[in-house]
Amino acid sequence: GRRINSCLTLAVMHEGSKVTTIEGLGTPDKLHPMQAAFIKHDGYQCGYCTPGQICSAVAVLGEIRDGIPSHASPSLTDQPQMIASEIQERMSGNICR
Repeated sequence: GRRINSCLTLAVMHEGSKVTTIEGLGTPDKLHPMQAAFIKHDGYQCGYCTPGQICSAVAVLGEIRDGIPSHASPSLTDQPQMIASEIQERMSGNICR
C-alpha cells in the first residue's frame, strides 16, 4: 500500500481498496511493534495525531525497504537509506496539533 492524506480523500475514491487504519495494525493484547515503541519511548503527547504518526511510521519503513525514493533521497535509482534526513522528510506530512 501507500500513504495518503485521508482528510483530503473521499472514501468512495478508494472503493475496493485495502485500507489499513490504526485499528488494523494491532490489538490491545498484541500491539504492533511500532505501537509498542511509541508507548515505550513516550512518542505521543495528547494522542490526537498519534494514530496517523504510527501508521505513517510503519509505511515509511515499508517505503524504504521497498526502495521507494523521497524528496530527500540523493538518488532515484539507489536504495534509500534509513537516515535522519530521509525519515524526517517522509514524516513531515504528519502535523502534531
